[in-house]
Amino acid sequence: MYNNKSKKNSFRIATVFVWCICVASFVYGQDNVSLHIGDPAPVIRYSKWIKGAPVTSYDKDRLYVLEFWATWCGPCKAAIPHLSELAVKYKDKATFIGVNIWEKTGNKSYETSLPAVASFVKGMGNKMSYNVAADNNEQYMGNKWMIAAGLNGIPATFLLKEGKIIWIGHPMKLDSIMQTVIAGNYDVAAFKKSFEAQSSASVAASSKFNKLYKPIKDAIDAKKYDTAFNLIDKAILQEPNFASSFNALKFNALLNGVSEKSATDFARGWLKEDSNAGSFVASTIVGKDSLSKSSYEFAAECLIGMLADTNMIVPVINHYLAVCYFKADNIAGAVAAEEKAVKGVKIALNEGKWTGTITENTVSEYEKSLAKYKKQ
Repeated sequence: MYNNKSKKNSFRIATVFVWCICVASFVYGQDNVSLHIGDPAPVIRYSKWIKGAPVTSYDKDRLYVLEFWATWCGPCKAAIPHLSELAVKYKDKATFIGVNIWEKTGNKSYETSLPAVASFVKGMGNKMSYNVAADNNEQYMGNKWMIAAGLNGIPATFLLKEGKIIWIGHPMKLDSIMQTVIAGNYDVAAFKKSFEAQSSASVAASSKFNKLYKPIKDAIDAKKYDTAFNLIDKAILQEPNFASSFNALKFNALLNGVSEKSATDFARGWLKEDSNAGSFVASTIVGKDSLSKSSYEFAAECLIGMLADTNMIVPVINHYLAVCYFKADNIAGAVAAEEKAVKGVKIALNEGKWTGTITENTVSEYEKSLAKYKKQ
């Protein structure tokens, strides 16, 4: 289990290094909850049982752990080693199931994600040492479990006893809960009270955010950028806790609707206030094609600044740095950065570091990128 400093840092590293402002987290945000602590657990429905033996019913003498995840979710992948250790530790008392949901398929059916999900699980091998199932086209698991419980973010873990939901939370908190349950000291009623209070507070915060967000989004959609930016400034003054989300919204609006220079100028000021904004700014720019050389160079600056942080996954940063250089027509820089990335992921894989974030597939992906750069 994660009971020492190095493992805690490993989880933090993978959690912090996220390339999307709306990335996974344990989030409540709905007031139409229909699945509660103490309720009988819904059945398990899936498109494919990818690993292990399918679970068709709940044995009253066993605990069941359902951990909801996706391949794009950094924190989900960072939790895999911890879950694998717990699956081995509690193999005589509990069945662990990783439930894949919310893969990004665009307009295609959910089951089109199966090959990529299966490939990820296969690449994890024994490092993902528990059952794995994938949601179906109706997204039954995502809707009847997660959404029904009022959860909008992953990773999220459900613990069942005698076929009933007795706990919902982040997978990193699971070990202590299971110890308490197995010892017979777990108070379901007390947890339910705490859980529902937390859920109500989150719903209230979500409602407050959405009230501020809607007029801003409407103004941006109408290309009334001055109006939108004035509303953003007022929203941040009113609710400073939402500053990161609203600044990200402003950066995107500037980049997509005003000019690259205005976006990067704004980002420089934002970075002085919040150094963590660099990963969002860099990833947004890296994800776009046909921007100016100066924009990609700015993204590279952000990434180089992140390399100085020992809590970051350096090989992954080097990989995206190579992408920046390549898009900025700096082929030599791209080759040099990707060579460092390839070397770094091989060392990490050999040492068992950042399991889930770095896999055999990561090595192949980076080697292909390096070969492409060298051909230029």
